[in-house]
Amino acid sequence: MVKKEKYMRWIDKFNQGIFQIYAGQTIEGFQPLDFFHFFPMWYDLWIEQIILVMDTLNLDHKSYQELKGLLSTPSNIRAILQKIMPSWRAFPVKNPTSCRRVTNFFARMLEEACPEDPFAENASPCHTAREINNLHTTVPWSVADPGLAKIYGRLITAAGSLVHGLYNDVVTDYGWDTYGPYQFDRGIMLIRHFPDCQAPELWGAQFRATVKEILMYGYYEDVEWKIAGVGCHTIVKKGSPVTGLKKYAVLADGRALNVSEIEALTTELAAKAEMIYRDIRTKDFEELKKMVMLQECFQLKKLFDAAGIDWRPTAEMLARIKDKPLLTGLIPPGKMVTSVEEYKEMFGINIFAREVFDA
Repeated sequence: MVKKEKYMRWIDKFNQGIFQIYAGQTIEGFQPLDFFHFFPMWYDLWIEQIILVMDTLNLDHKSYQELKGLLSTPSNIRAILQKIMPSWRAFPVKNPTSCRRVTNFFARMLEEACPEDPFAENASPCHTAREINNLHTTVPWSVADPGLAKIYGRLITAAGSLVHGLYNDVVTDYGWDTYGPYQFDRGIMLIRHFPDCQAPELWGAQFRATVKEILMYGYYEDVEWKIAGVGCHTIVKKGSPVTGLKKYAVLADGRALNVSEIEALTTELAAKAEMIYRDIRTKDFEELKKMVMLQECFQLKKLFDAAGIDWRPTAEMLARIKDKPLLTGLIPPGKMVTSVEEYKEMFGINIFAREVFDA
């Protein structure tokens, strides 16, 4: 009973954070297809593959610090959880034990990675105080002004556009996270992270950026931020990020960029994003389903590789979706989510909690 209450608490706190992604939105806003009527067709099979990885690597007995190099960003882990739970009610084969193990593992990783706010109810602090103080003193800062703040903002927009092309709405959070805000005496530091702008396993060379990883450090005064559920949902609560940005640094594959290099990278990323969008628009329904499944599996590639298990969709997973229409009737179309309770009901979270954790 103690164990059950502990796990129910993480679900409740998780809902408080992740609900914010959907507040005021409908499922039709997600592209290039309706994921919530697609994932249930095959996600049960993927969960069993994850169980194989967990058993091979003994993950139930490993800490976040031991696994950090094999895991994707905290926002991406939150995104995986928020796909499993709504999908459960339509799984062709239901294995509550497997779902309980997988979701508890990812929840534990978040609790260890971001102990102050694991499910991003308000923030996503995933650095220790020592790490942040070290970054604050060692980052190669440049002084900002409103003009430079706009250049900085355009790079965020271009990198975000590329991520939405490389990974679509399905795994945006694999390619884009934000950490913080970290408070200092006079201001706060926010770190934006684009860990993989290339994804050669998913895209040909013509679509990939010339840099893989981008880290953007911003130091703001008189600006209040909120990270709502996932890093790409970073919201200004108070103040202006244009006049409030006092220092900044942009690192591409570990090298600090000057202003002209930032502008050139912005142009490149925007052009690559447009190329990808044009390519996606040429795909038919069967191609889109395969692309989305591959993108979804890709986010756990490092873990699968470490276990010596092929990360790509299995033949059985592909057979589940081949020539099949999407499911219908799970989440009402056109319905906007207005409260946490409504989110839990619409997305089947209450059903998941009851059937998986009471099983």
